[in-house]
Amino acid sequence: MSLITEIGSIEAFLQAKFPAAIIVKHTEPAEPAGSTFLLRLVSDTRKSETNLLVRTERTYQIMYWADDANSALETMDTLSAALYQTQLIPVTRASRFIRVVSFSFAQPALADNGLYVCTGTLLTEARQARSQESYEKIQHVYAQQITI
Repeated sequence: MSLITEIGSIEAFLQAKFPAAIIVKHTEPAEPAGSTFLLRLVSDTRKSETNLLVRTERTYQIMYWADDANSALETMDTLSAALYQTQLIPVTRASRFIRVVSFSFAQPALADNGLYVCTGTLLTEARQARSQESYEKIQHVYAQQITI
């Protein structure tokens, strides 16, 4: 699964849980409005599990701006509960899932524009099969028993 598909799937999850929120990807807005999420990639780590599977661990930063600290904390707490309740984020237009490993967030801070911003870290995991060479099937093989 591509990185862009995964980011789009997390964005769709956020939009479904918080339909009134504005969701921005990759770059922090110059003047964020209240009820705005920012979703961006922090790191991408890939590890071989077997000769057939690669595990991809991705860390995302999710920032949320609100008018007051309580609203920011409440929204991030609701998001945390939703992530841990489902433990899986459905991949958009696919029958696959992104596994939620962990989600944590910090105390809101007062931003320069007078809003409170709360920053969270989402760790996800996905497994992908390696492409393998396929061979033509052996056809018309017969067993012959010889007795001596």
